[in-house]
Amino acid sequence: MNSKVLLLAVSSVVLSGAISCRSSEPEVEPLVFEPGKFISAERCGACHKDIYSAWNSSLHARAYQDKIFQASFAEVEESAKEEAARMCFKCHAPTALSTDDLEAKQAVTREGVTCDFCHSLREVHLSRPDPFELRVGRVKLGPVKDAASDAHGVEYSLFHTTSRHCAACHQFSNRNGLEILGTYQEWQGYQEKGGTKSCQECHMPVVTANIVDPKVKRVEGAFVNLHEMPGGHSLHQLNKSLRMRIMGLDRTQKGLRIKVKVSNVGAGHSVPTGIPTRKVILTVEVRIGNQKFEDKRVYERVVLGKDGKELRRDSEVFLAGQTATTDTRLKPFEERVEEFLLPVPSDGNAQVQATLTYLYSPHDRKATETRIDFWKERKELATSWEAGK
Repeated sequence: MNSKVLLLAVSSVVLSGAISCRSSEPEVEPLVFEPGKFISAERCGACHKDIYSAWNSSLHARAYQDKIFQASFAEVEESAKEEAARMCFKCHAPTALSTDDLEAKQAVTREGVTCDFCHSLREVHLSRPDPFELRVGRVKLGPVKDAASDAHGVEYSLFHTTSRHCAACHQFSNRNGLEILGTYQEWQGYQEKGGTKSCQECHMPVVTANIVDPKVKRVEGAFVNLHEMPGGHSLHQLNKSLRMRIMGLDRTQKGLRIKVKVSNVGAGHSVPTGIPTRKVILTVEVRIGNQKFEDKRVYERVVLGKDGKELRRDSEVFLAGQTATTDTRLKPFEERVEEFLLPVPSDGNAQVQATLTYLYSPHDRKATETRIDFWKERKELATSWEAGK
């Protein structure tokens, strides 16, 4: 799992004690449940204010209205016509598959990955075009065994504690049979290597918050999974995922040899993950006086079209991707030592800097790209040297 293709995580709540939201209080109108009709997130927020506030600031809440998505969707729609809405709305406006609101006329459709969708989800079936098994109605599903509410029914769901809850939107193959999003399968590989964390543990860490707005019902503070659900565009998440260290500086007759170790220490999937228009770039830079020398390594997955050319736009990748060639991304637990040889002068103070940069370029133009420098290390070599072998 910023305005980007998304890493779409699970919406769930973890708390101790009972949840209570009294719909009879004067501050909140009684909820009315219609069969098959989703409740607006704003109605959920009337009681669950803290949770709603976190969700409302998330990329999941903006999954449909996000300008980057809308631009890519317009490109897909131009080529794929009616197929576009079903393909894109499946994860950017998932209630639409159940309500058949493929023109996004309903407000709840435009809420993106909304509360009632995730808390009505019973199971996912990855082999089906519509992978979501839903039960929409008065009873809301969640991971708390002893939860209770005056406003609606609550049912414990073990499924909501598992990474499978995220799978349908983080595992996707296009109409050509090419895997475009493989985060869930990457997580399965992480698990096979001994990884123990679920998606929720990394992307919905437990925080202290009010389950119910005190104006509605006074209950003791509780632990809640963070519904902001930070992902690949989060500086904090990037810093947790990778580590970088300049391991060696060796002066030779041909120049300065630099060794840099990059490690995936915290992500239960490849880095970067998700849409192949995401990259992580390792840049090594040496400055001597006014001179600058630079080299790079790019961690990415390259997708080609039918003509063998690289596809650089989100819409092209989803629609026209035929094969994946290069995959230099960092897998879970992987360490890699990169070696650079820069033809720098043999005298003068050398300022060496290594930088890790996250780059997402959905439309292959700078105006809509996201670039985050998230890790830097500097070292200095003083005066001149006698070149080695």
